[in-house]
Amino acid sequence: MSRIFDFKKRFGQTIDLEEVRRDFLNKIKHFLIDPLDEEIGWSYSYSVTGKSLFDFVAIEFNQDPAQLVSHHNQRYVYATETYRPSLNIFSGGNFESTMLLIEILYDYFSRSGSYGYGDDEWQKKINTVVQNALTQPASLGISWQDGKFYPEGVEEFNEKLIEDVLKWLKGNPKVSVLYKNAIDHYSQSISDPVKRKDVFSNAFQAVEKLTQEYLKTSTLSFDKNFNALVDKLVIDKEWKKIFNSYRELSKEFGRHAGVSDKFIPNQEDTEAFLYLSGLIMRLILQKLVE
Repeated sequence: MSRIFDFKKRFGQTIDLEEVRRDFLNKIKHFLIDPLDEEIGWSYSYSVTGKSLFDFVAIEFNQDPAQLVSHHNQRYVYATETYRPSLNIFSGGNFESTMLLIEILYDYFSRSGSYGYGDDEWQKKINTVVQNALTQPASLGISWQDGKFYPEGVEEFNEKLIEDVLKWLKGNPKVSVLYKNAIDHYSQSISDPVKRKDVFSNAFQAVEKLTQEYLKTSTLSFDKNFNALVDKLVIDKEWKKIFNSYRELSKEFGRHAGVSDKFIPNQEDTEAFLYLSGLIMRLILQKLVE
């Protein structure tokens, strides 16, 4: 936590969210992005590493790297080589863009041989800087895990219903991909509320697929399977009402056409549905590993 916040807390002064966000952005820029800019070099013509990384980031931001470089070099009229802009051009001091930039950089360094010597060191550096930047006097509402940001939830729920479930699903790639997609869409829903619908649809598909495998009824939908699922799990019959409500929620928010606000769930509903999906899968997976 920055010294200014410690000082304000001791003197009972208010610390608002914008101050905390600004502190996060400053730390990311000065302790991560600026040092990375310096290490890879500014030459676009002769630095293979600099060109490779810049191009990768630009493309992931859905921008044309050549166009960005050309525009940047208009100021160097008599230069004998081409220079690239700073990586900060992609974040622009914006909170959500900075999070995306960090995720893209982590992805780049996690790819085998993409950078070469020092890949692991930069992954470690990103983890360290991000964790330090997230240490704030007030919550930023996000967490960092395995190279991605997620809306902050209850830590105990995350461990039992997200981390444990993903660990047990390693041997089931089809279901794992669906559940990971749901989690990714939940992260994206911070800036794009429409993504909440994708959380519902992907999480429900993961539960439906796992239920089919557990009951060995690959042709039956969850609508026709949930009563049998409760019976085989040997849990209280009242769970049939809960599973039926779960099914109805998925239809209302996940499968309904259109992007009208009328059909977009709020963040609390989305988080609850994601956790309930994890709970249902956890119940099944615990039986499968017995």
